[in-house]
Amino acid sequence: MRRGGWAAHQGRLARRRRGKGDVFQHKTLFERLRRPDGDAARSTREDHTALLASIVRNLERILNTRSGQAPAQMDFGIPPPSEIAQGYPESIGQIQKAVRQCIEKYEPRLRDVQIMQLESDDNRLAVRFQVSGTLATATDQRQIRFDTLIDPSGHIEMTA
Repeated sequence: MRRGGWAAHQGRLARRRRGKGDVFQHKTLFERLRRPDGDAARSTREDHTALLASIVRNLERILNTRSGQAPAQMDFGIPPPSEIAQGYPESIGQIQKAVRQCIEKYEPRLRDVQIMQLESDDNRLAVRFQVSGTLATATDQRQIRFDTLIDPSGHIEMTA
């Protein structure tokens, strides 16, 4: 330990962390572990493009996981679309509710999440939604929207 001992070390760590707790990370924990960029310059400015790309990747990961597949968190993901498809089109409300609840619980960078079904002209078997919400950052309260497509196999794709 350098001069000043443990207490000085803790003080330096606290000063480094100060102010960072209010701004959400641009990357998820797994993205930071997979590709740490410790040499990158730190900034208080947000890169909205990187942030949106990270949110889309995380949402696709969450929504393409089926409830009960993650042993550490049994409610992670959404029910299999085959279970919901049996009651289609009346089950659209169940899909919307499951997607909204999952996003609210597992994507803290979004607030006030709304799910709206969109008409799908090209493929009757696919279901399209628009996911909208407020970007929960310290710098602004930007509204964002994602187009969401659930294909006949149950795979979910999102675009910002």
